[in-house]
Amino acid sequence: MSAPFIGMNSNQRDYYLEAIAATLEKGMAAKEVVCSITTGFRKVPSIRTAPGLNPYHASVADIGYGFDSVHGTINRLRKSEHIPLAKEMLVFDLDTLRISAKQLSPNFELAVTGANPDVFYLIQLSRNLNRQMAELINEAIRLGQALLGSEWESILKRIENIQAIPRL
Repeated sequence: MSAPFIGMNSNQRDYYLEAIAATLEKGMAAKEVVCSITTGFRKVPSIRTAPGLNPYHASVADIGYGFDSVHGTINRLRKSEHIPLAKEMLVFDLDTLRISAKQLSPNFELAVTGANPDVFYLIQLSRNLNRQMAELINEAIRLGQALLGSEWESILKRIENIQAIPRL
């Protein structure tokens, strides 16, 4: 168990936490648009019964939960709440968000295979938003790694077994 940010300058910690939160805020905005589009996909006959639509929609929702989770952890840290495993929670939340983002593209491509040309503009918009979300998540992870330095990898190794537990 690591001590929560002991020995770290609070200004430095707050800078990184704010940067992570601001980055994920942009990702959340993209997720909201994607969520609306995916809900609309259910009305498109050529996509409605596509095998990847439900998993894709679930992946988008999972990312939304991930954004909320990271923000919750950051807000608790900003309030100086004593969290014995604060660093572990931050790494877990950010890395779980990375895993969720990896599920987007394959599920999306499966969902839009065979879609009618009249929705290609929505498909391209969704692809771009999915890419933006993944880039923003990766940027938030880079910021988390910069915040924690070499501790990031050792924490990640400790939490991997927890991540392996199915969330169903």
